[in-house]
This record gives sequence, structure tokens and C-alpha cells, in this order.
Amino acid sequence: MFKGKSIALNSLLKTVLFLLVIFFLGKIFDPYNQGQLSVVLILFIGVLSITMLTGSSGQISLGQGALMAVGGYAMALLILNAGIVLWLAVLLSIIASAIAGFLLGIAAARLSGPYLAGTTLVIALAIPSLANRYDSILAGDVGLIVDFGTPPTWVTNLLGELGYEQWQLYFVLPFAGLALFFALNIFASRMGRSWRALRDHEIASSLMGIKSSRTRILVFVVSSAFAGLSGALYGLRGIVGPSVYPVSLSLTLLTAAILGGIRSIAGAFIGSVLVVFLPDWIESATSRFEVSTQISDYLPAVVSGVLLIATVVANPAGVVGGFSHKKRH
Repeated sequence: MFKGKSIALNSLLKTVLFLLVIFFLGKIFDPYNQGQLSVVLILFIGVLSITMLTGSSGQISLGQGALMAVGGYAMALLILNAGIVLWLAVLLSIIASAIAGFLLGIAAARLSGPYLAGTTLVIALAIPSLANRYDSILAGDVGLIVDFGTPPTWVTNLLGELGYEQWQLYFVLPFAGLALFFALNIFASRMGRSWRALRDHEIASSLMGIKSSRTRILVFVVSSAFAGLSGALYGLRGIVGPSVYPVSLSLTLLTAAILGGIRSIAGAFIGSVLVVFLPDWIESATSRFEVSTQISDYLPAVVSGVLLIATVVANPAGVVGGFSHKKRH
């Protein structure tokens, strides 16, 4: 009992520190960087879903972007068709994504390795066709128009006048804090340990009483809830449509997870920072040289690919894993 309270308190302290740091950065950043930071937080929630699914339980998914789309479309439809308030629609989108994760988890319990990866990839590829097939509801390629709106009066009374990018950041921040708090508790709990046991040795975990099929489904439900929250917030940047949730989004989340450290919560955040800010850093570094547009347009993707290959070959544990290795030596 005391151990559980200690874990919760430790998670709470880390979460509060995280919130304070991001809140302070939101005060000193310019509007452009405020918008970038809000995208970092949104992707961080999505990368956490991969950290749980692949890093903790060893299940490979190439379709987290599709689960993000479930959250985004659920949120948009609830707001536009049911007239539900924004924050409640975001919360309900988590439930919708968890249900989708449950259905996917049932299939995942019977699949593994490349078969599971291929199945989730097919689901991600199916999103555009579904949007066009049911265009009267999902608005096809045009998409559903939603956004963060304007801050309510009580927020402006508390924080003063906020620009759109700053309001976007502060709207996303509490959800990112909740995601971080729950992730920290899950990783330190008995449930998290059972996930890691399943990842490391399925037969041994079964002998310990861990039911592999039930555990795989549970992991998919929890990770899908995180992905759905990320997708709902991602859609609030202006539009919910196929172009917002392409297959490349799933690959971006996976890249961020690998670069930062696929088994680490801190790595999920570092990886999110890298994939969002890397193009700007590259542009800043090359601005002093005469680089053609044809090269500069593709340079961020090339650098990301090189970093990804280098990480997989030289340091599979990612940035966080590399720091941990240095500390031990």
C-alpha cells in the first residue's frame, strides 16, 4: 500500500515539474515556437502509445496513426454533429479509440511480429478510403473543420490575453500532463511489469500466471487510448481528414520512439522534440550556405533517416539509453 502511494507521489512530482517547465517555456517562446511545442506535446502522447505497445510489451504496430484518426474523427463528429463541448469531446474520443484498440487487440492476440505489423499497416492505409467511402459523414478528402477556438473568460482572467498558438499550447498541456502521469504509474505498476515480462519471455511469463492473450488485448486498449487522445488534439489544429493522418504519421511516431529510446518515457519526449524541431535546426544550420531548394526540401527527411539507421545500428536504446550506458561506465 505504501509502495503504491510512493509511486503515485513520485509520478505526481515528475508531472508537476514537467508542467511547470512547459508552462514557463510557453511564456518565453515566440508564437511560432509555441505552436511547435504544442505539436511536440501532442506527438509525445502518441509516442507514449508506442512506448507502451512496442517498448513495454514487444508488440509492433505500424498503424498508430490510424488509431489517432479514430480519436480525431470521433472528437470532430461529437463536436459538429452532437454539439458536445470541446473538452468533453476530447475525453470521449479516448473511449472511442480504446474500443477500436480492443477490437484490434483481439486480432493482435493471435498475431505477432511481421504479421501484426502488416495488419496494422493495412488499417492505416485504409483510413483515406474509408473517409471517401463515407464522405457524407466523414467529409472525404475535404475533412471536418474543427479547431481549439478561443480561450474562455476564466482562462484570460487567470493568464491574461493569449495568442492562438499560446492558447493551443496551454489547452494541450493538461492532457499531456495527465498522459505522462498515467504512463509513469503504469510503467511502475504490477501491470507494467507483467507487460515487460511478456515482452522478455512469453513462456516464462505464462508460467508466472500472466495470461498472454488477455495482456496483449489490455496493452492495445491502453495504448490506443493514448493514441486517440493524441489524434483528437492533433485534429484540433484545424482539420480532421485523411491528409492529417497519413501512413507517414505512424512512421513519424515510430521514428521518434526509436530515436529517443523506445522503452523510455523520457525518450518518448526527446524523440518528439527531435522530429518536430529537427527541420528548423537543419534550416538554421544550412542557412549560411547556398543550398538549392531541391536539396533543402528533402534534407530533413534524409537526416532523420540517417539518424534512425545510426540509432538502430549503433545505439538501439536511443538517446536516453545512451545516457544511461554512459552513467553506468
